Amino acid sequence: MARKTDLIAYCGTYCPDCPSYTHEVADLAKDLRSHLRRQKFDKYASMLARMPAFKAFQHYEKGYELLGAMMKIRCKHGSCRTGGWGQSCKIKNCAIKNHFKGCWQCDSFETCKTLNLLEPGRDAPHRKNLRKIRRIGTAAFVKTKTT
Repeated sequence: MARKTDLIAYCGTYCPDCPSYTHEVADLAKDLRSHLRRQKFDKYASMLARMPAFKAFQHYEKGYELLGAMMKIRCKHGSCRTGGWGQSCKIKNCAIKNHFKGCWQCDSFETCKTLNLLEPGRDAPHRKNLRKIRRIGTAAFVKTKTT
C-alpha cells in the first residue's frame, strides 16, 4: 500500500481531491448513460427537441457523447508517484529532471508556465497546496487532508 504522502502529485494536487482518482464523476456519468439507455431517452429527447422551450435537446447526442468521455476520466494506476496518470506529464518530468520531490521545492513554482497547464477552468488548488506543503511539509499536509 502506498504511503499517504505518495498521494501528493508533483504538481501539488492531492490525489483523493481529484475526480480522476475518486472515479466519482466517471461512475455518475456511467450510471446516467445506463439510465438514459434503459429509458430510451434518445427518442424522448428527439420529441422534446421539436418544442421551442426544449430545443437544446437537438444536441442530445453530443451530451451523451460527453458523458462517455467523462466515464474515461479514471486514474487506473494510483498517483503519478506510483506509476499512475501520465508518464508523459510535463510537470512530473520537470520535477524529476530538477531532482525535486515536488514543485514545492522549486523557487519559481508561483510563476511556472508548465504548472499553468492545470489552470484552465480551475481555481489553481495545486498552487495553494504547493504553498502549504512548502510551509508545513508533506506529512503535515497529508494530516490536514485526513482530519
